[in-house]
Amino acid sequence: MLITQSEGFSANFRTIKHNHLFLVDDTQGRVPYGNTAGLGFYYLDTRFLSAYDIRLNHTSPVMLLSSTEVGHLSTLVYTNGQIESCTEDGGCVRVPEETIQIKRESVLNGALYERICVTNYNLMPLCLKLSFRFDADFQDIFEVRHLAPDIYGEKGIPRHDHKENRLVFPYRDGVGRELETIVRFMNFSPEIDNLLERPVECTIEMMLPSLEPREFFLEIRPVFPNNPYDSEKLPGDFHGAVRENAEWARQWDAKVTRFESDNEDFNEMLSRSHKDIRMLMTTNVGTNGTDETYVAAGIPWYVTLFGRDSLITARYCLMLCPEIACCTLKTLAKYQGKSDDPWRDEEPGKILHEMRVGELARLGKIPHTPYYGTVDATPLWLVLLYDYYLWTRDKETLEDLWPNAMAALGWIDANLESHRLNYAAYECRSLNGLYHQNWKDSHNSAMYASGKQARPPLAHAEVQGYVYLAKKRLARLSDVMGDKTLSRRLRKEAREFRNRFNRDFWVDGMNYCAMSLDSKGKPLEVIASNPGHCLETGIFTAPHARHVASRLMAPDMFNGWGIRTLSSETLSYNPMSYHNGSIWPHDNAFIARGISRLKRPDDVVKLFTSFFEAGRLMYYKRMPELYCGFPRDPAKCDPPVKYPVACSPQAWAAASVYSFLQSLLNMAPRWESQALTIRRPALPSWLGFLRIENLQMAGSTVSLEFRRTEKSVLVDVVDRQGRLDVILEK
Repeated sequence: MLITQSEGFSANFRTIKHNHLFLVDDTQGRVPYGNTAGLGFYYLDTRFLSAYDIRLNHTSPVMLLSSTEVGHLSTLVYTNGQIESCTEDGGCVRVPEETIQIKRESVLNGALYERICVTNYNLMPLCLKLSFRFDADFQDIFEVRHLAPDIYGEKGIPRHDHKENRLVFPYRDGVGRELETIVRFMNFSPEIDNLLERPVECTIEMMLPSLEPREFFLEIRPVFPNNPYDSEKLPGDFHGAVRENAEWARQWDAKVTRFESDNEDFNEMLSRSHKDIRMLMTTNVGTNGTDETYVAAGIPWYVTLFGRDSLITARYCLMLCPEIACCTLKTLAKYQGKSDDPWRDEEPGKILHEMRVGELARLGKIPHTPYYGTVDATPLWLVLLYDYYLWTRDKETLEDLWPNAMAALGWIDANLESHRLNYAAYECRSLNGLYHQNWKDSHNSAMYASGKQARPPLAHAEVQGYVYLAKKRLARLSDVMGDKTLSRRLRKEAREFRNRFNRDFWVDGMNYCAMSLDSKGKPLEVIASNPGHCLETGIFTAPHARHVASRLMAPDMFNGWGIRTLSSETLSYNPMSYHNGSIWPHDNAFIARGISRLKRPDDVVKLFTSFFEAGRLMYYKRMPELYCGFPRDPAKCDPPVKYPVACSPQAWAAASVYSFLQSLLNMAPRWESQALTIRRPALPSWLGFLRIENLQMAGSTVSLEFRRTEKSVLVDVVDRQGRLDVILEK
């Protein structure tokens, strides 16, 4: 759902996450009291801390350093501005600026643990007051986003538990569940004067000798009783949390593919994507005791299970870690639609769109329990199932998920039959559901050439490509499962579907594919990126595919930083919009896969270079969810313009670099045998060398080196464990 700028937070924010916990604060490391920007400490769709900052002698300290590089850990270094202090003899002195250091480290692991170290670099002891200010509003994430203005629960008066040395914020939600935010002071006992005043201020006064640091430890823990999704086990203290997280990161790093190039900026981008995917990995303890693991879609709005986002991310990440795809397929299969429920847009066999567990979901005020309002997640689930099997040859998982695959096929066929034109289409049935249910799901993302908004039911071009690809690939999997009858049927249906699509969606006047067809078969005659997703699927005839690829690279679509979602020549174009002229990294990565299939390496290199050049100018070289579609002017050296409320980190944006690499290197598993094929790989001028280590495929691992020469790219197999063949095709 679209978030307007007034409802979102600034692009200048910091995030750390571990499993279901995440913290969003400002560039100073603060969560300001009364902020409307979504800053806070969250757990399971609930903001358990809505205000938190530190003050020194009643002033805000001056930040010197801020880092969230690791993903689950934050480091801040402050110093003092203009403050006064008492001395040992009772006098009062003006403390020179930049003579007090405060180092603040925060780590997430079941709770938020902090270590705060204060050092006095003056020659004399000083009396210092260190204050902590807290508040907890327990807002549901939908309330924070201003999508649900009503407050249903009741905040209690905070209490100071002297015996346990902790501050407790109580809350009773609308269904009577008691939630708490507990701030435990580990090795100090602050003074708390007024529990009725918000934010609650806790102060410690100390006489700090010269060059004798003093450390303070605290734990901030969300209490969510009888929570079926909770897999958090508290490590006990700051040091334990750091050790456990380091071990978890080490285990993750050992099982994923490693990348190294001769371009340091690109190495940093690869490292950032790797860390962001690791940070977004999330695990529930399911109702049957088994883990449910997936990649959360993005921080802060979408730290949850998403159908479309999680599937595309897992598909892009096959060359990073095939296990992500396996976990995603199984988790989504568990929640596959079983009944017809208009409130949740649920239908038998349908793959969910979004899962929520916050107060509004518990009250039944929103349908996200889970919500199924997506037309494309179901065919994308089948596409990922095929790609996962092709990549791993994991027959056991294929057999386990085959009933789910048949149910997904049943939903696709039922959806096709329900549309009068026999295309995959959507129409919202839920009172609180999504109006548009393809990947461009903002309220104004589907329009006619006149600018008039199109009303569902709508059959979008890219969704037809997914359906076509799903049927073709399910036919191959049917052969593996020994069902030749189903295989023949699906191949026949795919051929007929392709013929109809090229007849009905192609607009001769534009020499391009319509974005969508409305309920009467009228095309939405706008130049948009949607048909670019169809290039990989093979649904276009060869001439149509060439026209679409060329049109996408024209200046009104390709602006120098990437391909826009909508042509700048369209009446509805707005480079600052969510879907009508912005640039999405995952959208470009999808299009690059198709252009690579058409054997247009120069265009793939051009897209990849624009992706790299945009990413290297982003904070932490981290690709955000999207950025604005303003034209690039090389003469001015202006950076890409950030979309103000884009999620960052965001899963499919982080994963896009791996999809681009697969397209650039033309790497793919071979269906006929356990082999990896590499066909005429390309490297851009700024990348002379690339090493890929521990690439996992079909139960084997392989390490490869690519070196660009004047005439070609040389490929070396430097290590191979297992039976996998590497085949270089000309």
